[in-house]
Amino acid sequence: MSMQFYEERKKLAKTMKLLWDRKLTNAAGGNAAVRVAENRIIITPSMMSEHKHCEIDADNILLCDYDLNVLEGTGVLSRESRMHAMLLKNIPEIGAVIHAHPEYTMVYVAARKPIPSVTEATQKMGDCQLIAQAKAYSQDLAENVYDFFKDKREQLKKTGLCALLPLHGTVAVGKHLEQAFSVVERVECDAKCGIFGKLIE
Repeated sequence: MSMQFYEERKKLAKTMKLLWDRKLTNAAGGNAAVRVAENRIIITPSMMSEHKHCEIDADNILLCDYDLNVLEGTGVLSRESRMHAMLLKNIPEIGAVIHAHPEYTMVYVAARKPIPSVTEATQKMGDCQLIAQAKAYSQDLAENVYDFFKDKREQLKKTGLCALLPLHGTVAVGKHLEQAFSVVERVECDAKCGIFGKLIE
């Protein structure tokens, strides 16, 4: 039997490896999901970073519905699946979500401080703000993330966005996977500039 949404799953697997190789996530985690049809999302499997260093293939990507019923695939859903599903189900401007632990961005995550927009690449997005803190993988975290993005639908029509989960990581969203990835990297550049910029003041 042929795999549904094979090309989309292949692209998602490739993107996760790229995140790993560019130090945009680490062994502590990272996951992503993409809406591929109405009530159909593809999502990365649990322990993908720690156990596989993001070396995954299309057949490792799970297909599920908004209620997180696995329709195709044999792995275990990412622990952040509720967060991904809530965003993709309820905010049509969001087509892809990436949760990651980028190397320099994590300095701000640990300090629980927003990342100022200091390059042209993030001017349209503005500063990368903090989401209200909640326990990792919890329903409260999923709801806090949804509450942050739900009032930004007009901005999401124009650009992707990123926000910080205090002590945890980042959530980047976009119309499609390419935009969400671009957001992660743009914010990481701002974080790096913010940290090293202090050395030349």
